[in-house]
This record gives sequence, C-alpha cells and structure tokens, in this order.
Amino acid sequence: MDREQERGIEWECQKIMRRYYYHVDRREFEKAADLFTVDVDWLSHGVKLDGRDELVKALYASLGDGTIRHVLTNSVTTVVDEDHAICRSYNTLYYSADAEYEEADDPLALEGPHRLLDSYAELTRMPEGWRISKRRSLIVFRRDPDEPVRLESWGKSKGKVPGQA
Repeated sequence: MDREQERGIEWECQKIMRRYYYHVDRREFEKAADLFTVDVDWLSHGVKLDGRDELVKALYASLGDGTIRHVLTNSVTTVVDEDHAICRSYNTLYYSADAEYEEADDPLALEGPHRLLDSYAELTRMPEGWRISKRRSLIVFRRDPDEPVRLESWGKSKGKVPGQA
C-alpha cells in the first residue's frame, strides 16, 4: 500500500468518527448506529454493549432528552492494513439535561465541559464502507465525578456494567 492509499483510509476513518458524533448530537441514533458493524463491541463509561441494537437502545435511553455536543480532537488514525484501522482521539462533551437546544428560545447555560474522554476505535472495511467494529472510551476528566451520567445509570439498570450484579 502506498502513502496515498494510506491517507485515503485515514481520511475515511476519521470521517466516520466525525459523522457518528454529528448524528448523535442531532439525535439521529439509527444513522449513528449504522456507522458500526452489526456485532460492534462497545465499552464506554463502564457500560458494555454488544451490537447495533443495544447501541441504539442505549443512545435513546441516555441521550433522548437534553442537549449534547461532542468536540472531537487530536484524532490519529493508524492504518493496520487495507481493511483495518485504529483511531485514537479525545472527545470533549458538553451536556445539559435541562433543555433541548432545538426547542430553546435562548442559548443554554454553560458551566464548561461535562467530561473529556480518551477514545479508541477499531474500524473495518465492509462492503458498505468503513464501519466501527470496536469502541472504547475512558473518562479522563469529569465535571462531577460522583454524579453518574444517564448512560451509566441506564447501563446499571440493564445489567450492562461488567462486574455489577
């Protein structure tokens, strides 16, 4: 593989990551989930999900109300081969459970970022294009370390937090 092919793969994979957050921020959860393989292995905020169907349920349960915006930065894509790549990035989240931006008359109050995640994704080339096959996110900074976010609460209630009974 030459450098031009490698750059093309890097671009396509980073585009998938940006599209995922774009769709999530607009509550287009099915479109967001379509960017993953059907059997995606997903772990974030301590919540373990297996497959697209679980991912869509988790997105609706944790982000269906309120407003979230993701700022994806420091993205680095490593091409493994023509059909596999790894993306690392930081993801800063701004979140308010108080209102949906699209329904608000004024800008929402801002207390600064809600949390910052160190994210890892494995991507696989599928017949329909690049898809995320594995996802890991670790919380580095959190506005209130003692207050669970809705995804964590939902995950615990559904038995999706490994090691929790």
